[in-house]
Amino acid sequence: MHAREIQAKNLAHFLIDHAKQHGMSIVIHGKAYKPDVPYCIGSYSTLVGHYIKEAGFGVRYLDPLADDQNEVITELAGPTVILWAHNRKITYEYTGDQPETLPYCPIPRGSIIVDPWRKLPDIEGLTVVHYGNTRSK
Repeated sequence: MHAREIQAKNLAHFLIDHAKQHGMSIVIHGKAYKPDVPYCIGSYSTLVGHYIKEAGFGVRYLDPLADDQNEVITELAGPTVILWAHNRKITYEYTGDQPETLPYCPIPRGSIIVDPWRKLPDIEGLTVVHYGNTRSK
């Protein structure tokens, strides 16, 4: 549990650093504890969000199914730092072929997507950061 909290805090500060550097807000793509479910209790996304708020920075979420709609938005007004928290292929791969997770709303050009799963390809007009990737490409 302690390691999970340290990882969440480190990820929160990584997001904050990018947001400050580029003058953007932070949005977490997925509030529930995994894709396609509504349950937010025990969600890693909300733990990361807690550390973002603890550091004095704002955070919002994109998740149409979340049973806790507090701080959930349905669209992005401009370029944003986005934590790609939900990844259907990673979560449900054991069940067989899974479709890619599509964004819950259009992502504005110039946004930065932080992908802790390190599975998103380069996307034209966006910056994809594979968080935790210590290997050179």
